[in-house]
Amino acid sequence: MLSHLLRATLPFAVDALHLAPRTDPEFAPATWLTGVTPGTLIEAAEVSPVGLRTRLNPATAHRISYATSDSRARCLTATGAVIRSHVPWTGRGPRPTVAFAPSTQGVAPRCDPSYSCTVGLALRTHPLDAIAAYEQPVINLLVAAGANVVLTDYPRDPEDNVQLYADHFSSARALADAVRAADELGVVAANLGLWGYSQGGGAAAGWLEEPEYAPELQPLAAVVGAPPVSLPEVLAHVDGSLVAVVALYAVAGLAAWDDSIAKELYSHLSPEGIAAVFSEGRVCATGAVLSQPWASTRAWTASGVSMSTLLESLPLTGRRLDELELGTRRPLRIPTRLWGGLHDDVVPYDGVRRLARSWGVGLETRRPPRVPGRTGANHIVPYFLHAPADVQWLLSRLGG
Repeated sequence: MLSHLLRATLPFAVDALHLAPRTDPEFAPATWLTGVTPGTLIEAAEVSPVGLRTRLNPATAHRISYATSDSRARCLTATGAVIRSHVPWTGRGPRPTVAFAPSTQGVAPRCDPSYSCTVGLALRTHPLDAIAAYEQPVINLLVAAGANVVLTDYPRDPEDNVQLYADHFSSARALADAVRAADELGVVAANLGLWGYSQGGGAAAGWLEEPEYAPELQPLAAVVGAPPVSLPEVLAHVDGSLVAVVALYAVAGLAAWDDSIAKELYSHLSPEGIAAVFSEGRVCATGAVLSQPWASTRAWTASGVSMSTLLESLPLTGRRLDELELGTRRPLRIPTRLWGGLHDDVVPYDGVRRLARSWGVGLETRRPPRVPGRTGANHIVPYFLHAPADVQWLLSRLGG
């Protein structure tokens, strides 16, 4: 079975590289909604993700707009994708559906997984950028095994269309509501699994810690990889690394949550820091890394302290960070593969270990050889090395 699944992802490598510019889609900005139930499907358009709709991996897919609510219970629009596998399901029970929480691809609308999955890899200029749907091979593995996949692009603040980055609980709600909306496209969540890695691991953990939001959706098993348990710890961990730009995503997401937080934050950033927040929000993660490699977050604060130190010292921002902390709520008790990389250079291993203790679950520690240079490779490599086994583990608990 594993060799078949790996062969089914090969079209990704063939179809994914687009060097010539392609027209980006017109993304309707997020809007507030009234009188609409979260989980309502608003619009659906058929799309063609790379590596799917092939003889080896037949599937149909739709990009969707739907209603969701943030952790303040405010109703707003969000986008995502629904992928329906046409590979025969030979397991027990109905064909499974996997609620898939994506990792960080960038916060600009063109980086949204529901769009990047149709691009694969594409270079852009003005500004220099690269769209990279690097989790599509994992999605294709799930589809090739016969599972439907529903993913979210994560919620955006309707005031300025900025992603609520690392807001685990609003993200979890958006994922649950995407699954609800998928029902209108014939993708039933009667046999539901949960998958998330990195930023997506935080969203998956948020779902497990807030199961009461969608009580009719009961995941039977979950894979939760390298969740960012404490945002300040993550920002301190990546400071000076190749991927230090995630600190700018975090600042933008915190500021988008509340005008008072935005005023507090931006009054303590340097002119360079303010410019960086706005410029890196226009490009995907690869483009942001190219423009700000191995950056010190001290250059982005007016006082010259690190970004993690600054955020924790500010009263309104600090309280918001406490609200985003994982491990403070009792999680849903289902089979959960929680894992962390011992040498992870993005998400600190100690935070994941602390979450395992708080949840009372086992922790799978992944120990590939350490890659020098603080490039983020020690974060990514354990994910892809173990993805086929994680897919099999999850689907075996969904009847496979």
